[in-house]
Amino acid sequence: MINIDTNLIEEAVYNLCIRANTEYNSKLYNILTHMYNTASNREEKYRLYCILKNIQLASKSRRPLCQDTGQVMVFMEIGQNVHLSGGFINDAVNKAVEKAYKENFFRKSVAKDALFDRNNTGTNTPSIIYTDIAKGDEVKINILIKGAGSENYSNIKMFSPSTPKEEIYKFIKDTVANAGEKSCPPLVLGIGFGETMDGAAVLSKKAFFKQNETDKEAEFITELKKYLGEINKEIIDIKILSEQTHIASLPCAITINCHSTRHAQCTINESGITYKENNEKYNEISDTEGTHPEIHTNDIEKIRTLKKGERVLLTGEIYTARDAAHKRINEYYKQTGNMPFDIKDKIIFYAGPCPAGKDEIIGPIGPTTSARMDRYCDLLYSNGLLATIGKGERSFEAQNAIESHRGRYFSAQGGIACLLSKCIKKSEIILYEELDTEAIRKLYVEKLPLKVEI
Repeated sequence: MINIDTNLIEEAVYNLCIRANTEYNSKLYNILTHMYNTASNREEKYRLYCILKNIQLASKSRRPLCQDTGQVMVFMEIGQNVHLSGGFINDAVNKAVEKAYKENFFRKSVAKDALFDRNNTGTNTPSIIYTDIAKGDEVKINILIKGAGSENYSNIKMFSPSTPKEEIYKFIKDTVANAGEKSCPPLVLGIGFGETMDGAAVLSKKAFFKQNETDKEAEFITELKKYLGEINKEIIDIKILSEQTHIASLPCAITINCHSTRHAQCTINESGITYKENNEKYNEISDTEGTHPEIHTNDIEKIRTLKKGERVLLTGEIYTARDAAHKRINEYYKQTGNMPFDIKDKIIFYAGPCPAGKDEIIGPIGPTTSARMDRYCDLLYSNGLLATIGKGERSFEAQNAIESHRGRYFSAQGGIACLLSKCIKKSEIILYEELDTEAIRKLYVEKLPLKVEI
């Protein structure tokens, strides 16, 4: 029997939060570099270039890879020979997360209640904590940072035990295809098989921590990649974990992670904390930013004539607003018949940045999934909005609203929040300060890289 004080667990979780949010797995970085070096399509090469530069910038500055610093998922294996002393272990974990997110200016993204109270807790807690009792005299901690952009397109299905593999492969392929650009590809997939519906979902997240594959797992993944065909190029890595289940069940869960898949690990024993080192060695890549035309937000008619597929560098004033702010705007309009601020010929960026750190104008910032704001498109564009900026596909109704009012929709590349923050030269909150990251901000941007989608 060994004694481990929960203060040590608090210290470990604090450091794992920083590591997971700012460091990128060296194995995946090498895969991305290979994809970049072999990419023949100029558009794809540019996208990968931005991802690799963002990884290097995040590592160097110790700032988050993505503005969505997500929910913290903590998986702990506690040896049966370990005696935990000190405070309650869950309190130690949540204290560490709150401290890490406050002191390192990470975005807080946890709502108090999924259905009845959508107010932000302001601490990024409570965390999601899973504990298992294991053999031995140590505590193993795995942390997974889970953003909503990819999590919202994860999926689960209960198959029959006699289901042919091709049907399972199709389910996986359809899930990835549905995620599209909304989940910031290229993606990392965690696939869990077995236990029950809820158990399979947890297994799909534990899969990300696996180091090695069995021969059967490797064969399954090889066959799956072949079945995915062209979609396979949108995937960096696939991890699977299969466990026991009922004789009448075959649960399958898919957790989607964007290219900024974020996790960190450590072991605690009587010698102290040992962190699993990332061995990050980020090779420099050649500059392929290219030359795209610069356009100013005041040049209204020029913006209206931009064609789908064009890339531009946007300079001028824009505004941020996402889910909570759009709901407030809609409620204000219903009550007054007016907008809470002048949106005529303005551009709204669907974004919720990290808090600004020392000497920062704004924290890491990037686009959120545009589809969640589709229901407000007709209201805003009909009242004079010029354009929106986000990521991912739009609904038919939203596209129709944008086109009918001669508006435009730009996509900003997801998962490059450190890189995009360098384009923000001024930032001020103008409405709904109490919404924190979801407040409406007026930004002045210089050469913000965008692509015309509508």
